[in-house]
Amino acid sequence: MSRIAWRLIPDKSVIKRLLKWFVIINAVLAALGIVVGGNAEFVGRVHGSSFLLVVSAAGLASIELGKTGDRLKVAWFVGSVCVLVTGISLLALTWGAPLPDGAGKPVGTAAVIGVVATYCALISLICSRNLLRTICWSGALLHGLYVTFLIWFEITPFPGRILALFAVAQSACSLLAVIEFIGSRRTGSLESEPSERVVKFCPYCGAADLNVRPPLSECRKCEGKFQTFS
Repeated sequence: MSRIAWRLIPDKSVIKRLLKWFVIINAVLAALGIVVGGNAEFVGRVHGSSFLLVVSAAGLASIELGKTGDRLKVAWFVGSVCVLVTGISLLALTWGAPLPDGAGKPVGTAAVIGVVATYCALISLICSRNLLRTICWSGALLHGLYVTFLIWFEITPFPGRILALFAVAQSACSLLAVIEFIGSRRTGSLESEPSERVVKFCPYCGAADLNVRPPLSECRKCEGKFQTFS
């Protein structure tokens, strides 16, 4: 059975509570837009805010669930901050609050970093092959660097056809990761009697010093908690 079929699911109770609040706020905004239906501009802003809340919450949850490697902890944190900054900036623009002078390029850069971090976290969450994951990550980083270059310098350093081929390769790698994830889930569901697998390493820091108390396990080194599901 593949590694994805026996995933190490982190204990994310805090994330679950935050997502519940996002859902409640989003529902309130949607209901407000329906009740106050006379002003088209106000309704549009309410629904726009609702959409931005959903996208921002999805980005933050994806990064939190998909972040891996103790060495990349700062990078994941920066990605989460950029998602939050982008969401707040777009909410402000939705309600007519202009950005400060000179803030357009930094906010655009933050949006690029947030998208790249979310994409890498999703790939990390669904892809178990190191080579495929590295290729997807590298492509996303190169795309992000190129878009950031365009934001700050407004010139095109590469021909359009090269970028188009690069985008096709990135899409193909992403689809391969999705196909692998779907295939591994089907393999796990067809297994009649899954054998019990003993967890030996922490999914966060890789340490072997674990305190196993089924169904929850805890790493003594980084104090991360996780549980296994078949």
